Parts: sequence; C-alpha cells; structure tokens
Amino acid sequence: MKEITSHSNEYIKMLKSLKRKKSRDEQGLYIIEGMKTIEEAIASGQEIECIVTADKNSAVMRFADHHNAKIITVPYEIVQQIADTKSPPKELACLKKQENLPDFGGKFYVALDDVNDPKNLGTIIRTADAAGADGVFISETSADFYGPKAQRAAMGSAFHVPIEVCDLKKRLTELRSDGIKIVSGSLRGSDELSGGLTAACVVVGNEARGISDEVAALSDVLYKIRMYGQAESLNASVAAGIMMYDVRRALKD
Repeated sequence: MKEITSHSNEYIKMLKSLKRKKSRDEQGLYIIEGMKTIEEAIASGQEIECIVTADKNSAVMRFADHHNAKIITVPYEIVQQIADTKSPPKELACLKKQENLPDFGGKFYVALDDVNDPKNLGTIIRTADAAGADGVFISETSADFYGPKAQRAAMGSAFHVPIEVCDLKKRLTELRSDGIKIVSGSLRGSDELSGGLTAACVVVGNEARGISDEVAALSDVLYKIRMYGQAESLNASVAAGIMMYDVRRALKD
C-alpha cells in the first residue's frame, strides 16, 4: 500500500488525464468508480493498474490485497479530481484496456451504429449482457465505451460481454455471410417480426438520425417499435432494450 497526498504528484496527474479519450488511448488505461464495479473487474480477470481509495478501512482494500492489486490511499479531494463526478465513491480503480473480442459462433449479437451518448452506450451494453448477447459491435464513430460515463452506465457489464470497436459495415457484412440476420431499428420498418430467426444481430442507430443508409441497405429486417401513445420515438437505450428482448424471444432455440 502506498500513500500519496500531493495533488501535483506525477502519477496522480496521469490518472486525472484519463478523463480524456486521447489520454486513455495513449496510456491504454481507463478509470472505473465504486467498490461493486471494482469487485466485478477483479472477479472478471481484468488487469488492474491500481486501486485508489480515500478510506483506509474500505472493504475494497482487503479484497484488492487478497488479489495482489496495487493500492494507493489519497485524500478524498484527489479522488474527486480523478473521478468524473462531483461526489464520487471513495474508491476508484485504474484498469488496463484488454481485448475480449466476440467470435462468430454465437446466435445473438448487438451492434451500435454511431451511438453518441456514452450513457446510452453503457446502458445498451448492460442490457445486452442481461439479454445474453454473444457480443457487442460498436462503430468507430460511437462514443468511447472506456469513458467514465459509459463505464458507470454499464455497471460492470463491459467485463462480461465480448466487445469490439470496428468498421461496422464490414462487420455486419461478415455476420450476414455467416447466416446471421441483421435486424435494425428504423421508423421505416415493420412492427412485426417474422418467425424462424435462428441467429440475429440487433442494430441500434444514432439518437437523432437513426441507422445510416449504408446499414439500412445491409439489414435483413427493419424493425419499428409500435407506439401506443403520442410520443414519436423512444430514448435510444430504451428502444434498444425493447428490440433486444423482442428479437431474443423470436429466436428459435
């Protein structure tokens, strides 16, 4: 265990810099917050750079020590400076980015086409985890899933589901060639799903524009969620959740 009290410590400066995507990419590191998410990361075999805590009696210290993780104690003000929220938990961790890529042997996938809001992105990953997705494909133009807002919204699910940031059009083309039906959310679609789906990839589009024309052209099914009230559309993460479960239930075992 190491104690750091200086706000100008070089290592602390590096941790603070991880709020920026450029620094996360350069360092290959990112931040998660809260004991539950840290425990999820350790239990899922994530590589821990360090755990930072303002509570020397925190249960996470005993948990981390048992797993030989480097522990740094700091004043709470430093935790606040590293974290992305004004009133963060007293514990946070710095993790090393590591690939856990989907393979093509599954039958249920989720893809994000230019989803810009990191909270939506993280929530969609969490729902994909709950729905038993075999993988999540994220377009290169979407929000960074290593960012703090996305990680908070995912609540540890990013450790459970294989995720790939990719050229989405290329990946969807490959999925189709493997017999996986592309089911994309679109206001131009039908609110009925045909039976007989054996494998599918649910595509969620941009919050404002929906799916791109290129993704629409690659889709086997354009699916519209039926509206019973006067709202024209749903929040992207809510729509994604409904679509995922609709398609999941339609899949033949």
